[in-house]
Amino acid sequence: MLIIEKVLLLKNSEIFNNCRESDLMEIATICHEIYLDKNINIFKKGEAGNCMYFIHTGEVTIHDEQHQLAVLTENEIFGELSLLDSDTRSASATTLSDCTLLKIEQEAFYDLVATNTDILKGIMRTLCKRLREQDRITVEMKKSKAKENLSVEP
Repeated sequence: MLIIEKVLLLKNSEIFNNCRESDLMEIATICHEIYLDKNINIFKKGEAGNCMYFIHTGEVTIHDEQHQLAVLTENEIFGELSLLDSDTRSASATTLSDCTLLKIEQEAFYDLVATNTDILKGIMRTLCKRLREQDRITVEMKKSKAKENLSVEP
């Protein structure tokens, strides 16, 4: 895959969409293209995380044992928190079809953001947006549950 193709994929991803094109060029240079067949376990819940993935082609399921949490397709990302910390994976990832993925290793990413803080700022904006959205969903769920409890009481 050409660098420009990697830049376009990165630009279409939620986590890097706030980055400048010059920053995306730098990120693209540390992306490694990998090919995986169908039904390959990419990582398992509980393993230490040290990289993230972009889906160029194919489908990946994110799951906790047999419980499917999400099905991800082209231009989507997974494992992104492992760029920022080395905590254990919160779920497993398995290919549902033959896949072409871009992989970013944590160490290479750390080296890159050490010299270019604009990349980190773009990622932090995106992660803050996601956290705010998750907070909003949590509040809505709690309100809904409270209403259900009120309507059930005699």
